[in-house]
Amino acid sequence: MKLRDARQQRFYSAAALGKKAGVSEASILNMEVGRALPQLRTARLLAEALGVDPLTIDEFRAGLERLTGKKVDAAHAD
Repeated sequence: MKLRDARQQRFYSAAALGKKAGVSEASILNMEVGRALPQLRTARLLAEALGVDPLTIDEFRAGLERLTGKKVDAAHAD
């Protein structure tokens, strides 16, 4: 699932999600349009604010894959 889709399903604006997670609105928007991948801490904070497993969010999985250099299996994630 895309970050934007997860955010919109919970009726959060980027600003509201950012405030809840302690992440800037600009950072969220940059992740949503592919200009940035989140750091692990940021992915964890956003996933917690959204109430989801971080591996269910495409951008978070891509960030982890970038850090580890390995494909991450999200099959176990809901």
